[in-house]
Amino acid sequence: MGDLRIVFLGTGGGRFATITQKRRTAGVRFLKDELNLHLDPGPGALVYSWMLGLDPRKINGIIVSHAHPDHYNDAEVLIEAMARGALKRQGILAAARSVLKGGETAEVAISKYHQSLPKQVVETVAGTEFEIKDVKIKGFEARHSDVDAVGFRFETEVGAIGYTSDTEFFEEIEGFYRGVRMLILCVLRPSGEPWQGHMTTDDAIEIVKATEPEFVVLTHFGMKMIFRGPTREARMMERETGAKVVPATDGMELWIGEEIAVGKAIDKKGKKIKLNKFLKT
Repeated sequence: MGDLRIVFLGTGGGRFATITQKRRTAGVRFLKDELNLHLDPGPGALVYSWMLGLDPRKINGIIVSHAHPDHYNDAEVLIEAMARGALKRQGILAAARSVLKGGETAEVAISKYHQSLPKQVVETVAGTEFEIKDVKIKGFEARHSDVDAVGFRFETEVGAIGYTSDTEFFEEIEGFYRGVRMLILCVLRPSGEPWQGHMTTDDAIEIVKATEPEFVVLTHFGMKMIFRGPTREARMMERETGAKVVPATDGMELWIGEEIAVGKAIDKKGKKIKLNKFLKT
């Protein structure tokens, strides 16, 4: 059983972080054995895949949590890469209903043509279950301005991983991610700065207390969070919850096996910089 490698191609979210690229908005890659999955490929997903040496033609799964550009923008070009330049129908596209069909507040985000290229298309709503290369995935409710937004729980050989996507706090969310080994939280705003449809550090603290994950990663930072400092907010969360909390950085890599290791990041000039190496849990 090999380690699961998770690469944070981007850690920004929201309109102004996306527009300025103060933090990249390229999403997350999951890699293990045959698995090559891109989650929420926002602006920059294609370019930063190549920058980090991740050939997008090797992708076999694309997941889009909802129909906002910081989550779906590069999905179509990654679908073309997954389908070998549209020459071979292969791979899986799993996306929220609004992404595939449009919704109350969104138009179709991925064209019918691009939806025809994967071998399988899964419309994900709360309760939807599907598999990508032996990883069992289930969609869960998220409460966001796109009412069709979903979060995901990944059941892997090295433990369960939760990804909340964009959502505000609600009591039921705690049950969705209870028992996960790693919880990836989209925390747009810092403590004391609420915004409808999104999570603050205060909300994240409540979720972590209730779910008790082994390891927590914060990502999808808006400008207020970036200026406040994700590391400062993560340390506050650790004091409040007792959990190990890591604020993701652009290019950060995690390896999950018996232990969880943090790898390298890429600075603004594309140069690799060292982070904390091994975080024993």
